Amino acid sequence: MKGVQRAASERSIATLDPLEKHFRIPSCHEGLSLFLRYLSPTSRWSDAPKVVLYVHGATFPSALSIAHRFDGHSWRDELCATGFHVWGFDFHGYGYSDPYPAMNEPADRNSALGRVDDGSKQIERVVRFITEHHNVSNISIVAHSWGTIATGHFAGCYPGLVKRRNRGQQGQGSHN
Repeated sequence: MKGVQRAASERSIATLDPLEKHFRIPSCHEGLSLFLRYLSPTSRWSDAPKVVLYVHGATFPSALSIAHRFDGHSWRDELCATGFHVWGFDFHGYGYSDPYPAMNEPADRNSALGRVDDGSKQIERVVRFITEHHNVSNISIVAHSWGTIATGHFAGCYPGLVKRRNRGQQGQGSHN
């Protein structure tokens, strides 16, 4: 995992759970990094690791989506309780991922930032890091709002990195 570092302390990063781990990985943009938060499962349901990435929407970062607790419980907590290794990341311009350099300039000097193709490339970097970290070939993805568009684009470009449910499986007992 060359180039990976634990999240730098240059900014105060909120840990939302005492067991949460933070990572900073190289982005698809030269010199920029992406911020990831990870929580391991609280129970083990199978020998093979079950891994899921949550991709947030366009108005808030991972801390306010998958990891935010309502009445003491989050989506992430629920997924961990069913045996998933749960990851979330922040797109550039959100949360603790580096902002685009163009964000420091007047908006009329640059084209729109965070387009679908760019978001898909950020997801690819994150998924490749996670699959290497867990030594798996693919992972499940849960996406919200605008994140579904970038995730759909990513899945179309890299279908082998996305865990899919077998067509014959039905019901709640299946976690493929």
